[in-house]
Parts: sequence; structure tokens; C-alpha cells
Amino acid sequence: MERHDIAIIGGGIAGLTLSKFLAEYGMDFVLLEEHDGFFKKACGEGITPYIFGYNFFDIYESNAGIERRLNITNIHTRYGDLKLYMPVLMTDKEKIEGELARQARKRGADIRMGEKVKNIRRDGDEFLIEPQGIIAKLLVGADGFFSMVRKLAGIKQPDYAVGVETLVENIDMNRDEVHIEYRNDVIKYGYSWFFPKKEKWNVGIGSFKPHHFKEYFDKFKERIKAERWRGANIPISKPLKSYAKGIMLVGDAASHIISSIGAGNITSMICAKIAADAINKISRNGFNGNDTRIYAEMLKPVVKMMKRDYNFAFVANRIIKSEYIRYRIMKKVVEVNSEYYRKMEERV
Repeated sequence: MERHDIAIIGGGIAGLTLSKFLAEYGMDFVLLEEHDGFFKKACGEGITPYIFGYNFFDIYESNAGIERRLNITNIHTRYGDLKLYMPVLMTDKEKIEGELARQARKRGADIRMGEKVKNIRRDGDEFLIEPQGIIAKLLVGADGFFSMVRKLAGIKQPDYAVGVETLVENIDMNRDEVHIEYRNDVIKYGYSWFFPKKEKWNVGIGSFKPHHFKEYFDKFKERIKAERWRGANIPISKPLKSYAKGIMLVGDAASHIISSIGAGNITSMICAKIAADAINKISRNGFNGNDTRIYAEMLKPVVKMMKRDYNFAFVANRIIKSEYIRYRIMKKVVEVNSEYYRKMEERV
């Protein structure tokens, strides 16, 4: 049997960020990722650089994979366009995850690709991971929406939205803006997106009510001609309980997401950094399984803001049926958030 203090299940953006900072702390850990490559979950590939008082570049420490910076998101509604000032980094997410892995390995991280975990069971105060035959004192679930670690912890599965994306060559829209269609004739209880990357467009559509999705997606496919679409279940619950005895959850596994837009890249990275800081504290007490509550305490300020966003998203996308009222709410949100991001820019 192979023994480690910590085992991370999942090598997406959350698990890789956690690995980077655990390696920086000199922790004994292993990360197991079932795929042989990076960026396997459908994603719009946009990252908001400043949120919840955190700066993306402070965590990422690189420009690798950053293709463009856009400042305006044009929200197309039935009642007119709304211009949101909000910096967005358009990325090559495969390169972003690859760079995080490179940084982590440079610091000494043990990241193993192509290692599908089939079973995890408790063995006293430790965990046995099969078929790898790894024993760990602390288990971290960074294994996404269908997290087996979350299931082991007895924590419920989050509510979910459905989203699909593709890459296309040409879209007849302004390439210097992010575009969001927030219209019932495009999709109810959701939105479509058009994100201009360096050479192509990342285009997608999603719904907060999955049973409405197929009808609108079929129409969207007729409009956007693409050979290949990728889909994913996206958690949209309030952040879940993030710990159990000897277990911590991070990223989609814990619904660490901005529910109003279904975005989880930057929130996963923020929570992973907090998780690394918490594990550093837990290690001083010999990885006592009950100390995982420290993580929940340290997450509280960020969880509070994610819950606030969830409450807005729930009302706007699942309760209010009038498209005009949603437009009026969105107009106010755009005004408030544009002012917020301009002030953030002044501070950076």
C-alpha cells in the first residue's frame, strides 16, 4: 500500500489550484485525475479577474493561456441592450489547467493523469482509494458535479443547470465585447453566450430549468452551425456543506459557483486557495479528521457572497416569469455592478 497525508480526487481547475498551493506548503499529497488531458468539462472559458475581493492573477501568477481581455458585456434583451462594464479574460482553458499543473509540479506536486478512481472506503481514520491502493489521512473531493467524494461524505447532490458549448469561426457580432442573449425567444430560464476568443468564438447555451432545454437547444443548433457540441451539468445550488470527518470538498463538488451566470472558474480557484490554507492549519494537529471544520470557517466570507448571488439568481431565473420585470431588474444590476467593477479597477 502507498501512503500519503492527503489525496485529491479530480484534476480540473479546483484540484490543480489546490495542488499548487499544497506543494508550496510542502505537503505530502497525491492528485488522481481520471483523464489523460486537461479541460474535459464544457465551459465558456471566460474568467472574471476581480471578484469577492480576490485577484485572479494573485492566484494564477501567470499570463499563459490568457488570450484577450474584454471590458464590456453586451446583454441582449427583448427590450434593448444593456452594457455591463465587467472585465473578462478570455482564455484557452486547456492551457490554463496545463499551466497550473506545471506550476504545481515545479513545486514538487505528485499529479497523476489517467488514474480513474473506482472506489473509496473508510479504513478507521483513513481512506483506502481503489484500485490505486493509496491510503490517505485527508481526502479532498475536487471531482466535479458527480463527486464520489461528496457521496462518501453523505452530502446531497446540488441542483443543476444544463449547458452546452462549441467553438465556431465566425459570428456576426462585435469582437470587442462579450455577448449574452437573455431572451425568452432564445431560451427560457437561461441565456446564450458568445465569447470572442483570440481566433474563434466560444458559443453556448444553458438553462436553469433542464426540462426546458432540449426544445431551445434544437433551435439554437439550427442557427449556430457546428460539428461538435460539449455539454455538462452545472451546479446552481447554494454552496453545499464543504466538509465531513476527514473530507473536504472544493469547486463544483461543493457548488462553489456564481449561480447567476453559472460561472465556476474563479470561485473554484479562490476556494481551492482557502482549502490549501486550511489544510496547512489542519496538518499542525496531525490531520485530525474533525479539524476539517476549520475549512468551513475560513470559507464563510466567500460562501456568504455566493449565497447572496444564488438568492438573486433563484428569484430572477426561476420565480419571475415576466420578461419585462427581469429586464428592469437586470438593468439595475448592470448599473450597480458596472460601478463596482470600475472602482475595483481603480484599486488594482
